[in-house]
Amino acid sequence: MNCPNCGHEMLRGHLYCEKCGMEIRIVPDFEPEIENSITEALSTVAGQIENDKSPEEKAEESVSKALPLKETDSQAFFEEDVFGEDPFGENFTEEERKWVLVRLVTFVLMTVSAVTITVFMYISHSVSYQIKKAREYAGQGEYQEAVRLLDKAAGLDPDNAKIVLLEANYYYLLGEKQKAAELLTDLIEKNALEDLPEDLVKAYESIISIYDEQNRYEEINDLLLKCKDEEITARFQHYLALEPEYSYAKGSYDEVIPLKLSANTTGSIYYTLDGSTPTRQSRVYTAPIFLESGTYQVNALFVNDYGIESKVVRNWYEINLAVPDPPQVLLFSGKYTAPVKIEVISQESEIVYYTTDGTEPNTGSLKYTGPIELPLGISNFKFTVISDEGVCSETVSRSYEFAFETNITLEAASANVTRALVKRKVLTDMEGHAQGVAGKYIFQYNSIVELNQTYYYVFNEYYEDTNGSRTRQERMYAVEVYTGDPNRLVYDERGQEGLIPLDDEKKG
Repeated sequence: MNCPNCGHEMLRGHLYCEKCGMEIRIVPDFEPEIENSITEALSTVAGQIENDKSPEEKAEESVSKALPLKETDSQAFFEEDVFGEDPFGENFTEEERKWVLVRLVTFVLMTVSAVTITVFMYISHSVSYQIKKAREYAGQGEYQEAVRLLDKAAGLDPDNAKIVLLEANYYYLLGEKQKAAELLTDLIEKNALEDLPEDLVKAYESIISIYDEQNRYEEINDLLLKCKDEEITARFQHYLALEPEYSYAKGSYDEVIPLKLSANTTGSIYYTLDGSTPTRQSRVYTAPIFLESGTYQVNALFVNDYGIESKVVRNWYEINLAVPDPPQVLLFSGKYTAPVKIEVISQESEIVYYTTDGTEPNTGSLKYTGPIELPLGISNFKFTVISDEGVCSETVSRSYEFAFETNITLEAASANVTRALVKRKVLTDMEGHAQGVAGKYIFQYNSIVELNQTYYYVFNEYYEDTNGSRTRQERMYAVEVYTGDPNRLVYDERGQEGLIPLDDEKKG
């Protein structure tokens, strides 16, 4: 053995160096407090390791304990298996041997203690270990314990969004849905899922599913309004109530605007034109709003199928169009006893529209193309000019009463036509039936015309099928208003009117 100070070879059993006088310390100072601390740490770790062992490991350990080593085996373990030959040699005293053994045992205990403490620190501070154990507890349905471990893992790694996602899932399975929604909402607000697009979609799906179960549609709408991901808002847009969109931007126009309003999903759009704020009691938008000459403030509100209201949108429009002059109607209102025609004058490029039922004329009404025969009885005409831009002039109204002084009524004149056709065997009876057809023919009054200084009732011929549907035919008839004589009304190549008496018309 050499002196640790000067390296001089020492005789066996000497505790002082003969050369430098240095005392040789075989066993280091060992304090009882350290031993107690190590023992306590080992007990704690041993307990933790014991709890984490699988049933198979515990069974194997039980078998080992059931078969203890014999005394001879113990001697072999220490003296031969581990050390081989006697490590001390014959020159060591018994006291020196004890010191060496104490030092060796101390070293082993300290090594085991360090390893155990390292394992314990790993278990206490390992995020992956906490997550692993949480999943194991969740697999056994112990979600409360799983949440506790995930809370600990989140404290060790607060920026790990995956931990919070898993924790929210376990809260949901625990029935604490509001807590799950709060965790996911917090992740979204912190942009923690910005680099995890799939998880971001799942987070929105979970929150919206929870809110939908609780009919919290306002909160769903608010959540989606803050979302910057267009794919997500498009996916859940039926929950949104966005502001209505206008087909024309606000401003001034030199034409009539067919303003269209649209929404992002199904629901109802309410609007006003007088500047007031629209409500659910306002007009419902169903078709384009035609803005003609003038100034308009169009305010709109959208309400989706979940009853969520959008913000009110306000747009102003100024339509600068020239209003056409009203048409001139030459026949004044009044009573008439003789046939007259209604003539209307307007600019050459303008189109005059009119109605006879008292409604306001529009582009779908009758067009004035020439003088109109004054109809029998009471009639009400309305005329207006509509420009190419869709601007309407002032409406001109006329009311007439035409009572022709004759003993031949319209009913009698129509019957004379039917009777003449039966006589000619064109019809089979006075009901208007004819051979080979299931329906019948009827004659409808059209107007009164003057031919050869005599007035005639003009009738159009219609075929009425068994369903009551009428089809106008080409033939027309004229009945003399004073005598009731029936005639065929024909036109020559130049469009001139002519009469063929039914009594003189050849068969067929």
